[in-house]
Amino acid sequence: MREKMLYNPCFYQLREGQLKRMLTIIKQTQNAYQNGVVFFGDSITEMYDLEKYYSDIELKYNCGIGGAISEELLWIVDEAVIKYNPKVVVLMIGINDLGNTVMLSPKQIAVNVKNIIDVIRGNCPNTHIVLLSTLPCREELRSYHQVPGIRCNDLVEMIYSQYLELITDSQTTLVNIFDNFVDERKNAIMQYYSDGLHLNDKGYKKLTELIKPIIDKLI
Repeated sequence: MREKMLYNPCFYQLREGQLKRMLTIIKQTQNAYQNGVVFFGDSITEMYDLEKYYSDIELKYNCGIGGAISEELLWIVDEAVIKYNPKVVVLMIGINDLGNTVMLSPKQIAVNVKNIIDVIRGNCPNTHIVLLSTLPCREELRSYHQVPGIRCNDLVEMIYSQYLELITDSQTTLVNIFDNFVDERKNAIMQYYSDGLHLNDKGYKKLTELIKPIIDKLI
């Protein structure tokens, strides 16, 4: 995250909040049981109330990190996924890569996600991965016209297209949730959002309706 840096040629910066969150995940890992469900991603994952929406799943672990980019998840994939040896990993990432620091292309984001999947697969051969498309944003609030970066729904949608091209792991299920959060003009549906980027309760309920049946079949 750039914050108040006057000059930063696309080098991502860790901040105190992320480091504290990483340490929380590491402590959680030490007491975790195998064969659970791990949710891995950025703030949209971190803010996901798993107890509320997945009360029937006993072993569930939230390993979301607010502000995380795809490369950053590679740095902690061992502590946040591999050491859990989970039965299922739910992965959603990408929106922060379009922010004002790294500004990656959809293909670069997809390559990073492919690398995450490859590392998980090499260490957890029986784990099933559910890879979600990146959620859209409310462009009138969060696109590059309003905030620094290159974020826009055209690029967000392209990330999933790159997933389809690059990710061929047989135990990874790709799920396109993007279309369920936009209207016919590809505008994000505001009733699902708290601030144009993060989901509210209605948004998380919608997300759960879309992905829980998939998870239930895998556990």
